[in-house]
Amino acid sequence: MPPSASLPPRHAAFALVQAVLNDRRGLSDVLTRPPEIYATLPPEGRARAQRLAVDGFRHAGRADHHLHRALRKTPPEPLRWVLRLALIEIHVGGQAAHGVIHDAVDLARAAGFAKFTGLTNAVLRQLAEGLHWDAAPAPRLPGWLRGGLQNAYGAAGTAAIEAAHLRPPALDLTLRGPRPEGLAGTVLPTGTLRLDGGGQVSALPGYAEGAWWVQDAAAALPARLLADLGDARVLDICAAPGGKTMQLAAQGAQVTALDISDARMARLRDNLARTGLAAEGVVADALDWRPDAPFDAILLDAPCSATGTIRRHPELPWLRRREDVVALRHLQAALLDRVLDPDQGLLRPGGRVVYCTCSLLPAEGEDQLAAAAKRHPVNLLPTDIPGVPPAWHTAQGGLRTRPDYWPEFGGLDGFFIASLQHRG
Repeated sequence: MPPSASLPPRHAAFALVQAVLNDRRGLSDVLTRPPEIYATLPPEGRARAQRLAVDGFRHAGRADHHLHRALRKTPPEPLRWVLRLALIEIHVGGQAAHGVIHDAVDLARAAGFAKFTGLTNAVLRQLAEGLHWDAAPAPRLPGWLRGGLQNAYGAAGTAAIEAAHLRPPALDLTLRGPRPEGLAGTVLPTGTLRLDGGGQVSALPGYAEGAWWVQDAAAALPARLLADLGDARVLDICAAPGGKTMQLAAQGAQVTALDISDARMARLRDNLARTGLAAEGVVADALDWRPDAPFDAILLDAPCSATGTIRRHPELPWLRRREDVVALRHLQAALLDRVLDPDQGLLRPGGRVVYCTCSLLPAEGEDQLAAAAKRHPVNLLPTDIPGVPPAWHTAQGGLRTRPDYWPEFGGLDGFFIASLQHRG
């Protein structure tokens, strides 16, 4: 039988997965320098390959649960991914089993596992029919991460977070003004527009006019804590790709957007150009850079484990390690010291700082806030935002979102947010 038209996208999905795992890079980073087989596909083939790779990371745990029934020995890990991707495409993607199995056998052969083609065919045929896919439990997070979440949220809370990771995230938009005509969606209590369906972002009503930008409902919250500052001078640290910068500019602030990556800053400038908003862009290390004058307020979206965004980046549990978080915690503390000390030249005495991380771990949120408040003369300010449920407020004075919150709307990313004011 000749190769099917679906084999190249399936082969490309496998190549994307292997690149993520071998290089320990997120899928979005891999896509900037993708494997050749992916780069040579037409747009619809690339979209299909990317979708299958994302589904593979999201549902690999369930695939393993079912594969365990059919395998007497654990196969080599790359071959295991051939089997995972095939099962997921059949039971999650709804593709016809015979075509998926045929291509999986070809892919196993192309990947150097010719002697396992019989096993690949037999196992997938056995699991293609009569399998209750949803009977498998939600995939568990790695032990080091799961333990931290259980300590913070209990067993039930952790299980709810893991279940929420199985649901693909919605597309959220922050509107600059009125909703463009023809843009269908639900306005969430905090003002974010959640679209009813997907589609190509650049083809949606209002894109070319800069009427909105893509931004998760949780990521849109930190900048709203500075909405009362009028035309004050605000520094947005780790600003790219620019969602918070655009919010601050739309609120009337004089914004300086600081990021260490020139490539990421280029994306921010493109977003500003599309929306017609203005901000000064600076490519520099926030630990070293000094402005001409201190700022009235600083928004610090600190580098973190990004464990609150696993719904959007399901490969993260395969990449992150406990030691990564240790290094990030040191960086977060150093950045907080830099922005909270007026002698460092970034914040004026009496200025405000909004600190946030897209992490589910208190070590990168609540614990950082408590430690910083002991090292610096600051007051914790209220984190009252219209539409935010009272239950999201923490005992320490911050704001905590989780993927399992707002289940009636489809969830949101995990964030920790706090607002502080220097007592100078």
